[in-house]
Amino acid sequence: MKQKRGGQEMQADSATTTASAVLTEKAYAKINLGLKVLAKRADGFHEICSIFQNVSLADTLQFRPAPIFGMSCSDASLSTGSDNLVTRAAALFAKAVAGRDAMASTYHIHLEKRIPVGAGLGGGSADAAAVLRGLNHLAGEPFDHVYLQGMGAELGSDIPFALVGGTSLVRGRGEILEPLQWARPPCYYALVYPGLEVSTAWAYGQVPPQAPETQALGRLTEASPYLRFIDSLRGGRVDGKRLQMVLENDLQPLVERVNPIVAVVGSQLMAAGAVASSMSGSGSAVYGIFDDRTAAESAAEKLRVAGFRSFCCTPVK
Repeated sequence: MKQKRGGQEMQADSATTTASAVLTEKAYAKINLGLKVLAKRADGFHEICSIFQNVSLADTLQFRPAPIFGMSCSDASLSTGSDNLVTRAAALFAKAVAGRDAMASTYHIHLEKRIPVGAGLGGGSADAAAVLRGLNHLAGEPFDHVYLQGMGAELGSDIPFALVGGTSLVRGRGEILEPLQWARPPCYYALVYPGLEVSTAWAYGQVPPQAPETQALGRLTEASPYLRFIDSLRGGRVDGKRLQMVLENDLQPLVERVNPIVAVVGSQLMAAGAVASSMSGSGSAVYGIFDDRTAAESAAEKLRVAGFRSFCCTPVK
């Protein structure tokens, strides 16, 4: 028997007892619809301005009651130790819930991995957010969404968005979110992973230092068409056609300089009929935007035949 609760699915064995219940959480990938890297902060991170969009490519996490915490993963190359964000999120939640009037059961978490690692798609952050959501639900929801976002920010910059999902204008180091709505029907994405991992820290480390007089937030790229588009948003509604015309990712040329395959994939997506293409986050995944599902599926298949991991994705609200 299955019981659905929002984006969660409760699966029960034939006995349908609480002890045998399994909670399943989806962890959706995100793409950056533009990314401007602004001033470097005192904490060493950069201010950013970006539109984050969840897409239908997702990992799946299953929670089963267990005597002690444990984690397993379908991808044998991934560590399941204390360095994994799933394990870190579970440990942080356990620490926060200690001493509260909440169920303190222990769970084994299995991660079915589909989002490529080191691709700029926020897979690890999405997994951590799913752990926080799942454990909060299983514990009787002792924490509200704001508190969970604060916990998530301790683990990674993209986790506050991953807890909310949908579409958001993201600022700061990733913790300042403004939900957005589309003014036009959603499009389709052909998402391609070139097969190489890019370290986020490395990518941001390639950003050239700015002169002191340009360090004020917003002055680094004040002439940017993308930032002018962001400033023109009214009422939190996004015109997708206009956005496609101004897409730019400040990290993309830095990554392409070392990994030219990223540029090759982008060119192939445009040749396959994409109306626009860009790298997501710090890479290396590249997406093409299509108005037609069939065209997006065809482009993803062409890149798949060429040897790349490719997905046809839709926006997730």
